[in-house]
Amino acid sequence: MTEKRKLKKTRLVRRKSTLLWGKVVGIEWKGDESLAKSLNFDYGLENKLLHSELKDPGGGIWIFPEPKHEYVRIRTAYSLPSPEAFETIGIIARYVKSW
Repeated sequence: MTEKRKLKKTRLVRRKSTLLWGKVVGIEWKGDESLAKSLNFDYGLENKLLHSELKDPGGGIWIFPEPKHEYVRIRTAYSLPSPEAFETIGIIARYVKSW
């Protein structure tokens, strides 16, 4: 009998040129091993994130699975993201749905 794999919390981590006030030079996903690996290998997604507001210090993306209610929340720090941010969140949602 095969059991569906449980998704773990995953988050976007920004890599900066210097420790405190540096420019964002890259991003990395951490958390659920296989989902983070898939998201990290999508260079188109990385490029969109680097050119969107979601890479800013106040921004970010978190993926929260809710196994009790059988859904996943993709959360941002923005109450009204830009159209580019919505497009990026849509790409992330497709990865989540594939699990």
